[in-house]
Amino acid sequence: MFVLPTFNLGVVGSSIVPPFIIDDVDTESNIHSTSPTNPTGEYTIAFGSNTHDLYVWTGTLWVKFSND
Repeated sequence: MFVLPTFNLGVVGSSIVPPFIIDDVDTESNIHSTSPTNPTGEYTIAFGSNTHDLYVWTGTLWVKFSND
């Protein structure tokens, strides 16, 4: 189990700099209907607003990571 350290005032620290933020939020069907163009070595990550799952575009297909 991984636990993030806490500091004074209850702020949770993160080793990810800058923070990891997903800007692509849409329904699962809208996500699957897109084919993003990514630079070499980069991926597109989207959040399913109706499923609460993560979707990663590999360059050829969307891979779904279920929120179970």
